[in-house]
Amino acid sequence: MRRSGLLAGISATFLTFTLAGCGGSAATPSASAEAQAVPVRVAAAGPAPFLSEIRTIGRVEPDRSYVLAFKTPGVVSVLNVEEGDAVKKGQVLAELDPRDVDAQLRQAQEAADKAARELARVKKLHASGFASDAALQDAEAQAKSTRATAQAARSNRGYASIVAPADGIVLKRNIEANGVVAAGAPVLTLSDMSESFVLAAGLADRDALRVALGDAATVSFDAFPGQAFTASVTEIGADADARTGTFQIKMRIAANDAPLKSGLVGRAAITPSAQSAATLAIPVDAILEGHGSEAMVFVVDPATGAAKRTRIATGRISGGLVAVTAGLKAGDQVVVDGAGYLTDGEKVSIATASAE
Repeated sequence: MRRSGLLAGISATFLTFTLAGCGGSAATPSASAEAQAVPVRVAAAGPAPFLSEIRTIGRVEPDRSYVLAFKTPGVVSVLNVEEGDAVKKGQVLAELDPRDVDAQLRQAQEAADKAARELARVKKLHASGFASDAALQDAEAQAKSTRATAQAARSNRGYASIVAPADGIVLKRNIEANGVVAAGAPVLTLSDMSESFVLAAGLADRDALRVALGDAATVSFDAFPGQAFTASVTEIGADADARTGTFQIKMRIAANDAPLKSGLVGRAAITPSAQSAATLAIPVDAILEGHGSEAMVFVVDPATGAAKRTRIATGRISGGLVAVTAGLKAGDQVVVDGAGYLTDGEKVSIATASAE
């Protein structure tokens, strides 16, 4: 009986260890799977409207300017203004030497008088039958031509001075007093101060196609720190500049109290009205590797918990965020911390990180 009880105790002990061993073996796969999931932090791809803005740099110009010239050649005898001078409408800015203009007028008038006398003589001869119809027609044509030349000379006499067409500022002076100027050659460039200022800038072709007339813009200047000026697109170039390859646009700056001057350099942020939706953005830390406008990120599949290596197209970088133009949709979770330890398709455990 003692032997029988000892065997029973040994059997019970063996059974207990066996069951315990079986129970421990059953919990091992779950614990192992949990241990194999790589801990990572993620951020969701979300809209970033400011990344949709088009940024450029330009120079301030008057919305309207005049290039002033003489209609006739001559010597500039009077030049009343310097660059930067303020002028009033109707003010005389420059004059040609009147002796040259008067000489041209006298010459034209004398030619017209001579042609008129010749026409009168030919008419008498034609009436007497001593001049042909062709001779009469030639005399009439000559008289008509010289009268027109004399009239043009009298008109040009009135253009021997340059008068300011509006209140403005002299932006450029192309000639000095006593200099010889050709007909139509620029003498002065005048800004119209009754009009507003514009910011003239260049855009790359991809940006020029996104901009439309009337699009809103915000302009800032180093000369006026802390101030933002509202503007709108008023002009878009039809063809690219041959030297820079950019399309020229102009943005009219809204009226304000700041003393803007032609030539100031400003920075503009244009918001395209044709933008259908805000551009998606992700933290720059999510980028694994990039080449040009393409990059690789890990996107977590919420159904399986696996991180999938994904190719995306990127845009502008600003404030720690990079714009994503293709490859992701809103809400996709990208790995921002721990991606360097992942392989494609590997399980991850997630801790959410802010994308701001």
